[in-house]
Formats: sequence, structure tokens, C-alpha cells
Amino acid sequence: MTTKLTPDDARVAHHTAAIRDKTYHYIVANPPAGQAAKGTIVLIHGFPDLGFGWRNQVPVLAEELGLRVIVPDLLGYGQTDAPEEPVQYAYKSICDDLVALVDHVGVVGGGPAGEADESKRFFVGGHDWGGAVAWRMALWHADRLRGVFSVCTPFFAPSKGPFVPLADMTKLLPNFGYQQQLAGDEVYSFIDAEPARVRQFLQAMYGGQVKLSEEDAAAKKSPYLFDTTNGVHLDRLAGVGPSPLLSPAEIEYYAAEYARHGLRGPTNWYRTLKYNYDDEREIVESTDESRREIRVPSFMLSATHDAALPPILAEQMGKHFTNLTKAQVPGGHWVLWQSAAAVNEQIKGFLAPLLDGTAKAAL
Repeated sequence: MTTKLTPDDARVAHHTAAIRDKTYHYIVANPPAGQAAKGTIVLIHGFPDLGFGWRNQVPVLAEELGLRVIVPDLLGYGQTDAPEEPVQYAYKSICDDLVALVDHVGVVGGGPAGEADESKRFFVGGHDWGGAVAWRMALWHADRLRGVFSVCTPFFAPSKGPFVPLADMTKLLPNFGYQQQLAGDEVYSFIDAEPARVRQFLQAMYGGQVKLSEEDAAAKKSPYLFDTTNGVHLDRLAGVGPSPLLSPAEIEYYAAEYARHGLRGPTNWYRTLKYNYDDEREIVESTDESRREIRVPSFMLSATHDAALPPILAEQMGKHFTNLTKAQVPGGHWVLWQSAAAVNEQIKGFLAPLLDGTAKAAL
């Protein structure tokens, strides 16, 4: 049985690299010794996570599917740089970083020879913000991909209309209300002012609860400290209990990594709406209609009880794809950990035909 990674796992190698004037930290897992790699995949995490968020998937992809697995801490996180300027966190810039990172590590098993650049193709998978980046990789760098999948995050096409500010967008999508809090100064200022609050914040985001007083219970307050409409209830953060999703060693690893930069960098991802809109005018205004379609084999995996990204958001995304399959697994937003075995089987089911030649790597 393949076991998940631990923070100091010998099955992966840790590296740093200078990528487009930034330092990225990443891990690499390779197939077992003596086994030639069938392909390369980069896994992209979201908020508030790290590359370590893929700890249940990395060994399966490397040991069972024979892939070289590259997992960075994204910009703002862990040992990767955390620039102050939100513009560096925009999709296009991040996608360019990731392609440069994959090229730095090297693509192995890129696909069938005989076609231009087939040897440079790799797979991309993402969760949360990482899922949004994965879909943008298929728009900005389709020529480099063998396939793309997202867990939880559906594809939202580049907007053809005028720019919609976050405050107006959340009126239409109340389940994105938390993004307004994270895009402001409140959360990162509160957390960064007291390092001990980093652990409390992470425990709250990963399902930790507070014990309700009789008064709170009478007021029907939730024992959970995060909701998608309002965000994090900072006023009760000090009383949060342990996360049911992470072991003590795992939460300590997360807390130590987040303490490196604080939360300004990670929350910068919520300040990129206008930068993304401006960049994507190139796609929207292109005379080449194929620029607005995702033509590489694609897979959308929803979590049945994800409050922030419910499966209904993925219902209409198929019109933007030529080769999309969809599925659901039981669990909430942290389904990579909650339903790891089910997630792994779904991902394997998508990737295996692309690796063994029963499905094309690109259309």
C-alpha cells in the first residue's frame, strides 16, 4: 500500500531554483529505481496550503503511475519568495513561472516522438487556486500540456464584458464573500502581528472548532471559525481546537512554513482580479477562436460538499472544452486529504489512458 508523504520523507528531494527573478522551493519525486518515467506532472496547491498538500497523491503518481512529480510551494508560500506586489501573483505570470520551473527540472517521458515539441509536454493538476492556475496553463501554454485536471476548482472563462470588482462579484456569488476579507488588510495584519496566531488560523481553516458557550449556542453561532460568506472569525480564533484533518506533526510543519513570510504573500492571490482581467484581454480579443477553448484532455473532479466551490459551479464549463470529463467524490474543500483514496483513483483513471496510449495526449 502506498503511504502519504511525511514532512521529512526520503522519497522526495527538496530543491530551490531561481525562476524568472524569484526563488522557488519545490520537491521532486521520481518513479522507483530502475523504472523509466512515463511522463512528468506538476501539482499546484491553493490557499492556505503548501506543496505538501499533495502528500497523499505524490507517492501514488510516482510509484504507481511512473511519473516524475514536481510540486512547488507557490509564490508567497513556504520557502518560495513572497513579493509584496500582487501583480506577480497574476495567472499569466505564475503560469510562466511554472513552465520555467518544469524546464529547469526537465521533462521526462514527454510523449510520443515524431511530432514537434511532443517531448516537452507534461501534465498539470491543481487544487483551489492551483486548479484555477491549472486551467490557465491550458490557455496560456496549451502547446506544453499532455493533460490537465483540477480538484474542486471549476473553469471560469475569461470575461468578455467589463471588469467586475470583487465587491460586485460577491453579490452574485455570496459563497465567494470570504475573498473580500482575504483581499483586504484585516487577516494578514491580525495574523502577522502575533506569530502564534498562524497555527490558530491554519487550524481554523482546516476544520478546527471552538467550544461554544451557552450564550453562543443560544445565538446559534457555529463552532467552526470559517464560513464562505464572511471569512475567518478572528475574534474567536484564540479558542480554536485542533484540526481533524492534520496530524500534530503536519500542523507544526504548516505553521513553521507559514511563519517564514506571514500571510501577506498568500493573500496576495486574492488581489489579482484586475491584473488577470487585463492580461486576458489578449485571449478574449484574439481572432483565433481556439485561444478561448481548452483542447488538451481535461478532467474536473468536484467535491460533493465543498461550500466554497460546490459542484454546481462546474455544470456549464463543458462548453469551453473539446475533451472534458467530470466526476465527483465525497468530501469538502480539503478532499485531497478527506477522501484521498477516492481522489487518487479518479486521478489515476484520467491519467492512465494518456500514459498507456489508449488516449491521445493532445487534440
